[in-house]
Amino acid sequence: MTLMETSINGRQTADMVAALSKPSTTTLEHAVLHNHLSVQMGLDHNHHSFVQRQYATYPFRLSRALRLDSTNAHRIYLYIMNSSPGLLGGDAFQIGIRLSDRTALYLTDQSATKVHRMATGQRARVHYKIEIGSGASLEYVPEPIILYRDANLQQTMQVMLAPTGSLFLSDIMVPGRLARGEYFHFHQYCNRLQVYTPAGDLVFTDAMKLKGQVESPFRSPIFASQPILASVILVVPDTDLYALSLDLEQVTHAQADLTVASSALPNCNGLLVRVMARNVPIAKAYINYALSKMRQLNRQPALPEVPK
Repeated sequence: MTLMETSINGRQTADMVAALSKPSTTTLEHAVLHNHLSVQMGLDHNHHSFVQRQYATYPFRLSRALRLDSTNAHRIYLYIMNSSPGLLGGDAFQIGIRLSDRTALYLTDQSATKVHRMATGQRARVHYKIEIGSGASLEYVPEPIILYRDANLQQTMQVMLAPTGSLFLSDIMVPGRLARGEYFHFHQYCNRLQVYTPAGDLVFTDAMKLKGQVESPFRSPIFASQPILASVILVVPDTDLYALSLDLEQVTHAQADLTVASSALPNCNGLLVRVMARNVPIAKAYINYALSKMRQLNRQPALPEVPK
C-alpha cells in the first residue's frame, strides 16, 4: 500500500499517489528528548556564515566547514558522518539544525543510510528539529535511504521557518537491495514533515507511508520500471515559482526513466515535487537540477560539485 499526503487546511483531494488531509495535531510525537547531533549557524564579522556551535555523539560526527561556491563565500557546506553500519531496530536519534538570521547552509551526508532487518515490532526512529531564521537559507540534500528486508523506519521532521527564510529539502527512498532482487520487502516506511511559522502556526504537513510487505507496489507496472521514490520540497519567498514548476516537469518529457509531478504548497510560496526514477543516479541528477534552477531563480551562485 502506498500513501502520500500533504495537509492543506482540512481540504481533501486524492489521486493515484497523493491524499490531502488535515493533521490531527500540531505536535510531533517522538520519544527522543536530546540531540545526538546539533549545529547552529551564525554570521561572522564579514557577514559570512560560520558554524557557531556544534555537538555530536556516537554515531554522528560533523565535517569541517567548507566554502565551495567559487564566487561567494557566504554559504557553508557541511557533511553529516555516521560511523555505524546503519539503522537498527530500537535506534532513536534526534538531529537539531538552527540557522540564525541571514545565514546559509548546504547540508548533506557522506553515504546512503542503510536500514537493516528488524524483528517483528521493532523500528528505528530519526527526528529532525530545524529552525530557519529571517533571510536564512537551508539546503538539505541527504543521500538515499535503503530499506532492507523487514526494515521499519519512522522519520519525522519539524521545521520552524521564518516568513523570509528559504528551504530546499530532498529525500530518496530505495525499496531494498535491488541488485539482489529485493524489491519492497521492508515492513514499513513512514516519513512525516511539519512546517511551522515562528509563532507556532502550522504552514503545511507532508507525509509518506509505505507498507512494502502487505501489498507490494512492485507489482504495479509503474513501480516495476521506476522503483526509486524521491521528493523535493522548496520554499522561496517573493519569487514567481510558476515557470520553475513548468521547467521541473517539462525536463522529464524526454526521459522515459523519470516521472515527475509538482504542486504548489499551501500558506507559503513553495512547491512539492514527487519523483519516480529507474535508478538512484537519475533521481540524484534530477534533485541537483531542481536545486540549480532554484538558485538560478534567486540569482544565487551555481551549485558546485559536492564531493562524496
